[in-house]
Amino acid sequence: MQAARWPMGPRTIFFSSAVSRPTLAQGRKEGRIIRLAAGVWSADVHSAPADIVAENLWQIIAKFCSDAIIVDRTAARGGLVDGGIVTVATDARTTPLELPGVTVLVRARVEHPSDTPWAAELRGSTPARALVDNLAESRGRNGRPGRTLTRAELEDWVAQKRLAWGADRFAMLERDAVKVAQDLNVDPDPVRELFGAVSGTTAATPARGEFARAALDGRAWDERRVRMFATAIGQLQELEAEPLGPPPEDGELPFYEAYFSNYIEGTEFTIEEAREIIETQTPPARRAADGHDILGTHRCVVDPIGRATTTDDDPEAVIELARSRHRTLMVGRPDIGPGQFKDRRNRAGATEFVDPDLVYGTLLEGLRLTSQVPPGLCRAVYVMSVISEVHPFTDGNGRVGRLMMNAELSAAGLCRIVVPTVLRNEYIAALRRFSSHGGDLAALIPVMSLAWRWTAAMPWRDRAAVDAQMVATNALVDSTDAADEHLHLVLP
Repeated sequence: MQAARWPMGPRTIFFSSAVSRPTLAQGRKEGRIIRLAAGVWSADVHSAPADIVAENLWQIIAKFCSDAIIVDRTAARGGLVDGGIVTVATDARTTPLELPGVTVLVRARVEHPSDTPWAAELRGSTPARALVDNLAESRGRNGRPGRTLTRAELEDWVAQKRLAWGADRFAMLERDAVKVAQDLNVDPDPVRELFGAVSGTTAATPARGEFARAALDGRAWDERRVRMFATAIGQLQELEAEPLGPPPEDGELPFYEAYFSNYIEGTEFTIEEAREIIETQTPPARRAADGHDILGTHRCVVDPIGRATTTDDDPEAVIELARSRHRTLMVGRPDIGPGQFKDRRNRAGATEFVDPDLVYGTLLEGLRLTSQVPPGLCRAVYVMSVISEVHPFTDGNGRVGRLMMNAELSAAGLCRIVVPTVLRNEYIAALRRFSSHGGDLAALIPVMSLAWRWTAAMPWRDRAAVDAQMVATNALVDSTDAADEHLHLVLP
C-alpha cells in the first residue's frame, strides 16, 4: 500500500504547497481528502470543516499571514472567535481570509514593542494595546460584529478588568494604555475618558455598557456563571417531570428535612439527639452552634406558609428571601454573618465560587431567568443550582439552596425534597459536575428525581412507619459505606 502523502489524524490539515496538483486531484476524486479553503486541505473527511479549521486556526493564519499580529476584537477576547470573525494586522494580504466557520479580517500591520508571542509564531496584542486599538470603533456587516469592540462592549471589557484585576493592576492598565496611545500617535484623552466612565469619576461621559453600568451600581455579574445558568435552563426546558403532591400531613417530614439537610453538610447528630434538640428547643452545651443549625433549619421548614414563600417575578425579592432564611438558619453562628453575603471567596475542592463583588449581580441575573423554567421540579432544581453555584454566604449555602428549592415546590403545591444520607456523595458529585461541566445537569436531575420520589412515597404521618422505612430504604446508610457495600436508596 502506498504511504499517505498527508497527515491522516482526526482534524489534521495540510497545505497544497506540500503535495503535487495531480496527487491532490486524485485524492479528492477518490474521496480521501477534502478542500477546506484555497490551499488548505484535510484527510479527515468525517469531521465538520468548521471544526477542523477551529483546531488549526493559528496554523492556517500563519501560513497565509506569517507576519500577523492578533489585534482589535480578537485580542480583547483573548483569541476567541467572536461572532465568526478573527482580526489580525498584516501586510501579507489586504482582503479577508474566508474559512469554514470563521472570517479573518485584516488591516495594515502596525507593530508595538509590547506585542507578545502568540501561537504558531505569530504575535499578539497586550491588554493595553488591545484597549487602544478598540477605541477606533468599526461597524460589522451581514449580522457579524465589527473589527473592533463597540463602545459599550469596550466599557464592559474594561469594567471586567477592573473587578478581576484589583485597583493596582487596573491603574497600571490605564497608565500602559496611555503610553501605547502616545506611541501609536493616538490621542490618549479618550483612554482617560474611558477609564473615568467605567470608574464613575467622569460624570460627563456616563458608561453605556450594560456590565459597566451594573458594576458601578454594585450589580456586576460573573459572565461564565450566567452562561452556565442558560445551559441549565436549556436542559430543564426539555425535562418532563410527573407532579408529585405533598403528603396529607407534615408529620415527620419537617424533622427529617432539617435533620438530613444538616447531616449532608457535616452537622451530624444521631436521630435521637436531633429529636431532643428540636423538642426541647435547646442545643447541647458542647455543640451549641451545631444544635442551633438544626433548630434554625427546622424553623424554616416547619411553618407551612413561610417555607412556601417565593416570588419568581421579582428576583430581588427572592434574594432577600434567601438572606432571610440564611439569617434564621445561621442565628447560632454570628461569626459568619447571618443574612450577610460573604466578604471573601469560598471554595469546595477544586471549585472556586463567585467573587464576593459579583455575588449580588450574579444572583440577580441567574434568578431573572427563573421564569423561563417550568414550575415544579425543574424550577426548584434550577433555583437550588443557582444558589449552590454562586455560594453567596460564608457558610450554609447548601442548606439555603435546598430551602429555596423546596419553597418552589411548596409554592407549586408539590411535595418537597429530602436528600437522605445515602445519596450524599451522589448529590455532591452531581453539583460538582454542574460546576465543572458548564452547567450540565445530567447527573443532578436523576439524583433529585430519585430523592423526590422517595420523599413523596414515605409515610410521614406515622413516626413508627417512618422509622421502619428509613431502615428498609437504606436512607440512613453512610453514602461511602453504601458504595462499598453496593447499597442504594430503595423506594418504599
